Amino acid sequence: MKYLLLILLGIGYLHHAAAQRPDMVLPKEKRALAEQSIKDFKEGILVVRLKTNHRKIQALESTINSSQIKPNQKKRYEKILAATLQKRDEFNVAISEMFLDSFDFCPVYVMYDTSTKVLQSGATNGIFVNEQRELDSTITIPADVPIFMVNYRVKSGDFPFDVLVLRALEHKLDEPFPYYAPLRASWVNNINTPAARKAVVKLDNRLQRYYDRVVGLPSE
Repeated sequence: MKYLLLILLGIGYLHHAAAQRPDMVLPKEKRALAEQSIKDFKEGILVVRLKTNHRKIQALESTINSSQIKPNQKKRYEKILAATLQKRDEFNVAISEMFLDSFDFCPVYVMYDTSTKVLQSGATNGIFVNEQRELDSTITIPADVPIFMVNYRVKSGDFPFDVLVLRALEHKLDEPFPYYAPLRASWVNNINTPAARKAVVKLDNRLQRYYDRVVGLPSE
């Protein structure tokens, strides 16, 4: 049992070391994909996906409009719906402004998450929103430009903390590409919270440093 425990600890250490230094152990193909992705990203655009919570909102609206619901229950669900919309809208304001103001690695566009499939189908306009988060058909992305997306994810099996996660339009990203940054929801709901903007700036800096290293430029 003692030797088995030592072996398991050794495997755990090697796995941790590999995660910390992926450049030392990654297959050439994986490293090549990450390096090509950062080059594409520099020449491409970032699309910030705002959340709609459309399934939750549709369920609440369906309950509120049900003929079987009692008046006191209806009021309770109306309050839940109002709170959900307010929290969602505040979050979207914060996320969009943080990236528009603080992300410099490449041009930034904003859309709602329900437009993802339309973007993947090749649409270049009609799905992006302006600074007021309203659909604006005049906002158009260049044709055939590399597209990357970012969205907020709560902690899960993949991440033990809330994060901003980057991905390419057609595939996920992985180390050594700096594809995520920790970000708590409590930071985001107050746009003036320094920690929230700092997370975006940190992500931007990590991307630039990785790009500089890949193309052989001296980092600042």
